[in-house]
Amino acid sequence: MTDILIAPATVEPMTTAQAKDQANISDSDHDTFIARLIQAARGYVERTCNRALVLQSRRALLDEFPASGCIEIFRAPVRAVQSIQYLDEAGDLQTLATTQYRLDKDSLPARIVEEVDVSWPTTYDVPHAVLVNYTAGYLIPFTADADTDVLTAAGHGFADADISQVMTLAGVLPTGLSVLTNYHVRDAAANTLKLSATAGGAAIDITGAGTAPNVLGLLDAEIIHAMCLLIAHWNENREAVLAGTIQSEIALTVADLLSPYRVMKF
Repeated sequence: MTDILIAPATVEPMTTAQAKDQANISDSDHDTFIARLIQAARGYVERTCNRALVLQSRRALLDEFPASGCIEIFRAPVRAVQSIQYLDEAGDLQTLATTQYRLDKDSLPARIVEEVDVSWPTTYDVPHAVLVNYTAGYLIPFTADADTDVLTAAGHGFADADISQVMTLAGVLPTGLSVLTNYHVRDAAANTLKLSATAGGAAIDITGAGTAPNVLGLLDAEIIHAMCLLIAHWNENREAVLAGTIQSEIALTVADLLSPYRVMKF
């Protein structure tokens, strides 16, 4: 299987201010450089762990539908499957009906499996005859409508009764929402949802739209700390350095922090 990026993340999982705090930087002279280090640290974590820290659109390419009836997706966490396309036996591009598969995103890696009493079709005998288009990511950018209390978060993958938090990435949260608060999803559609304080409760009354960027979801502290360590180390060592005790300690610490989050391919 080949997995490729189709549409990258539109925000980073931490702010420049957070990264500067870890690196003990108080001025703004190197903000552009720190912003690049944040991108590099996110990329390092995503490649090392086969994770997506912020929502991104991806495509898994297979030569055919597996005989086992199960497609494993190794980029976690999978939010939603947008479509499954395939070349039929005549070489024409088709879209598999959503009634023919279901997503098990609670497994690691996530699995797309045949529905009961369904057999996936035979494909054209060429490489990459099957294309699985999906979204993955811990943090999902959103905007809020203060008139309707609706949050728009394309490809969010939430279902009613799911629990999520909200946070801001240098923006201003919509009025009515707070950080470090567990909200219950309601009225979930493909790209929109509402939040309530209790399961099945009334939607949160949003009285101000706030300003972007804001995100739904939660990123574990170990991942953020690993990124902070990398950013501080790269800021202090802007050229290649000889391996030594400090460098080894940082590498081991980062590896230890990220170890539980690695999605392994067997």
